[in-house]
Amino acid sequence: MEKEYIYVGNTSRSGINVYSFLSGKMQFVSSTQDFERCTYLAQDGNYVFAVQEIGDTNNCGYVVSYKKNHNNLEYINKKSSAGSNPCHIEISHKNRMLFISNYMNGFFSVYKINSDGSIGDLIYNEVIDNKKSHLHCCKVFNNEKNIITVDLGMDALTVYEIEKDNLKKITTKKLEKGTEPRHIAIANDRLFLITEISCKLYELELKNNKLEILQEISILPKEHVKTKNDTGAAIKISNDGKFIYTSIRGHNSISVFKYENSRLELVQNILSYGNTPRDLEIDKTENYLLVANQDSDEISIYSRNKKTGKLDFIKKQNTLLPTCILSE
Repeated sequence: MEKEYIYVGNTSRSGINVYSFLSGKMQFVSSTQDFERCTYLAQDGNYVFAVQEIGDTNNCGYVVSYKKNHNNLEYINKKSSAGSNPCHIEISHKNRMLFISNYMNGFFSVYKINSDGSIGDLIYNEVIDNKKSHLHCCKVFNNEKNIITVDLGMDALTVYEIEKDNLKKITTKKLEKGTEPRHIAIANDRLFLITEISCKLYELELKNNKLEILQEISILPKEHVKTKNDTGAAIKISNDGKFIYTSIRGHNSISVFKYENSRLELVQNILSYGNTPRDLEIDKTENYLLVANQDSDEISIYSRNKKTGKLDFIKKQNTLLPTCILSE
């Protein structure tokens, strides 16, 4: 079995931490030791990009580019996120574009990616309402012809057509006020949305340039009465599109859904074995799931049954304030 590398973003001052991962075991390898609060990561071949989640109404955050160099990440360049507190980053490999969701003032920023992995020119920077918008993520889909943004503050989803050096807005879908959409994952051009405050999982479809909600289901176990501390956080989908994993802060658990015959079914809810599971990741073998428990400084490691999707807890790995896990 081949060793893989795991990159961990966090809210500490240590930069991005790199671990080797083999047979369910993590081993610390290196740290970039450069920029604080590199909270969310994305990769494009030999390059890793991070958002530096800082800034306020007067100052911007940053986006940073690195090259994978054996066991280390080698700094390339850094640019403004063109907005404050960037919390998510997405890549269109075909279009060579970098998409940044700025949470605090809601700006959606797009950079070109140069051939050497450096961050190029800013080609798009717009906001719906810089007092109300809080962009939380975006995802490319439809063979990278489209991108969808998730605005938690506006309870809105917006779809764009990706053009050569620009974006064209196609449609906006407003959700019920206070839903707080947070993260999206894509499988076979179906969009699966997790919400923060309402703790729901939605399946959506783009049809005739309109977003349609196909179904919704609670991510909480049926016997649990929701508290104000229970908030949805992260979502990931297996490569075959059959299983969806969501994390719940407050309740501190992971819910596993089976997606079969176009229906969602909750098949397991398991403890996150830590506090505030902000992110989760399926490793490249898909035999394991890793959960970033931000407020207890640890990553929980589970074995994953590929046939049932269910998880079994194995162990925990200490790491400071983890917010994002990226499997190579």
